[in-house]
Amino acid sequence: MKKLYIERSITASLESAWKVVSDVGNYARYAPNIDTSRILSGEGKGLVRECTSKEGEWTEVCTDWENQKSYCFQVQTQAKDYPFPFKTLNAKWEVYENANAQTVIRMDFEVEFRNVVIGWLVYPFMKKEFLLVCEELLDNWQRKIQSP
Repeated sequence: MKKLYIERSITASLESAWKVVSDVGNYARYAPNIDTSRILSGEGKGLVRECTSKEGEWTEVCTDWENQKSYCFQVQTQAKDYPFPFKTLNAKWEVYENANAQTVIRMDFEVEFRNVVIGWLVYPFMKKEFLLVCEELLDNWQRKIQSP
């Protein structure tokens, strides 16, 4: 299992950051690697979201939801047409205040590759590219959160 995270501190209220970060149905507005995102069913824990990209489409299930704090998704990698080489992919998005009275947005990801050898070969490249995508996502969120 490979783990990675990225976080950013911004000058904004926790409430305004949460409003944008927790808008999971509109994730594609901010994530540069996602073409569309929509809620298929539910809300909070149990919510099912569908995402598409140039590689294909997949669904994700919300496994935890704490208002004004965090939420987690488990990507449904077992689907026959799942387009990526992952056996499992879990993610957590979190918003909290730090000691400097700033709001922190943090994303944690855990991934396991279907093929361990492919994982060893591909992970360093994928990690670098994925973190760049996450930086752009954080840029987009920050602009939205801090816009008047």
